[in-house]
Formats: sequence, structure tokens, C-alpha cells
Amino acid sequence: MASSQTQQQQQTGQQQLDAAFPAPPDYFHHFTNPSQTTDNPYLTPPPPLTTGEYSMFGRTWKVHEQLPTLSEQSATQLYPEGEIDRVVELQKLNHSAVFEFLEMVDILIKDPSQFGERSASIHNIFVNMHHLINEYRGNQAVETLKVLMGQQIEGKREAARSVREKCDELDKMIEKLKQDARDKGGELKVVEKEQGASDAQVVERPEKDVEADGLRNLIDAISNIQ
Repeated sequence: MASSQTQQQQQTGQQQLDAAFPAPPDYFHHFTNPSQTTDNPYLTPPPPLTTGEYSMFGRTWKVHEQLPTLSEQSATQLYPEGEIDRVVELQKLNHSAVFEFLEMVDILIKDPSQFGERSASIHNIFVNMHHLINEYRGNQAVETLKVLMGQQIEGKREAARSVREKCDELDKMIEKLKQDARDKGGELKVVEKEQGASDAQVVERPEKDVEADGLRNLIDAISNIQ
């Protein structure tokens, strides 16, 4: 009884996955307001898969993707075992595919009933070619990663060069500001209290004297920036 219910649930789930607008999964009932409690097992994410297969978007995927062998693809291997020059073997298979295609055209003219045999032969050649090409995927991934890392390193170096150039420009601007402030500060004289005068007899400082004090403070502040 339980197995029949499980099969029915699997069939229902497969129908929902194949539908253009699938209904919500059955376990959405566990997330209604009355059942949202801390003891709800559906609130805990499942552990990541390490082996086996999983289903996504109606297709079954392996946890660890591996290149299927030719026997798993129901194909006959047309190149020798062991260490081979894949470029040479691909060229041979390409020549064989062209030859088989010409043979198939000739058969279609003379005896179309043998079309299926030639078509299967061409299919087997292409499966072998694709298998050899797919064996380069690992090397392609490594080389692609090298290119991406090189681009990132070059981008960071360019950004560092730009920052250094801006820092040099700022240093020059600060030095110029320092020099301008020194020049202006040297031209202005600050009037202090007259010597021997009492505290009540203080000469009023003109506006230029206040500006001179501000410039001196600016010079001191800029001088401390290193």
C-alpha cells in the first residue's frame, strides 16, 4: 500500500514537472501558519549530496559529472587504446566521415535500402569525434581559468597604477598648496600687543592679521599630512 502511494506521488510529481505551469509541491502544506513551528523538519535545509543522482527541472543529474565512455553511449571505439595523438585521430575520423558521407550519397542513388547502415556508421564516427573532443574539456577549463585569472591580475595592476598616479597628483597639489600658503603667510604680518602696554591697551588686529593666523594654521595642518 505504501509503495503504491509512493509511486503515485512520484507520477504526480513527474506530471507536475512536465506541465507548462506546474502546481506547488505537496509539501507546501507544511508551511501554512498553523504548522510553522520550530519542530518542522522542512525548515531545516537538507545536507548537500555527495554521491548518487538528483533531479532538477525534470532531468536527472549525477552529483559528480563524468565523461561517459563509448560503451555507455552504445558506440564502437574507432581509435586505438592507450596514449594517442588526438589531433591525428580526429583528422582520421574527419576523413572517414567525409568518405562515409560520399558512400551514403552513392548508395542513395544506387540502393537506398542500405541507407540505414551508412547512417549508423556516420553516427558512430561523430560519437567518437565528440568523445575525443570532450576529453579536452578539463584542459580547456584550466586554460580558461588561467586567462580569467590573468585578466583579473592585469585589471588589479591597472587599478593600482591609476591609484598611484592619483596619489602623485595629490602630492603635487598638496606641495603647491603648502608653498602658496608659505608665500602668503610670509607677506602678512601679525600685529600683537604693543610691548609695555597694559592688558586694556591692546591694539585691535586688522582683518588681514586674522587671515594670516588662518593661513599659519593651514600650513601646520598640511605639514602634518604625510
